[in-house]
Amino acid sequence: MIFTFLGWFGTISYLLNHAYISLIQQRNDTIYYGGNLLAASALVISSIASNSIQAAVINGFWAIISILILIKVDLNRLPFSRRIFRLILLCFACALLYQAYTTKGLDIELLGWSSAFVFSASYLLFSVGKMQILNYLICNTYAAFAILPQVWVDQNWPVFGLEICWGCISIYGVTRKYSEIHLID
Repeated sequence: MIFTFLGWFGTISYLLNHAYISLIQQRNDTIYYGGNLLAASALVISSIASNSIQAAVINGFWAIISILILIKVDLNRLPFSRRIFRLILLCFACALLYQAYTTKGLDIELLGWSSAFVFSASYLLFSVGKMQILNYLICNTYAAFAILPQVWVDQNWPVFGLEICWGCISIYGVTRKYSEIHLID
């Protein structure tokens, strides 16, 4: 019961925070990363209790990054770039395609791990200014929907609900940010 409550508390906290970043032009980093830390911590505990490993890894990573940013650690010194992100993403895509071709199906665990990577890596890149918000929201859209089959199997309902809403908010954010792009001024 307490783990379910923590999970739903984390879900609601994340959704409020994600709506904040999707709707507000100038965000306050203390509010954003503090909110992410609170939500991530609740969902790590809840996800471990439901044996939902990918969700626990994603939220654990978000908690660590949030702490590091809140205590002003310079994450730009990490040797992680958009090029490395794209290379690893390509490896996941190849693995998913190969697996789908050879087994005539899709391995939801591998799909869940691709979501964990995209969520975590895009959060890191966005947090250090190496990814623009439009690309971050596109990555969040993919990751939110890609993990759904795994959290369904894990019966991690707070995270399942979170990802449905997160994906929809991300789509809204993408369409809103996309409409702000002017190809010809």
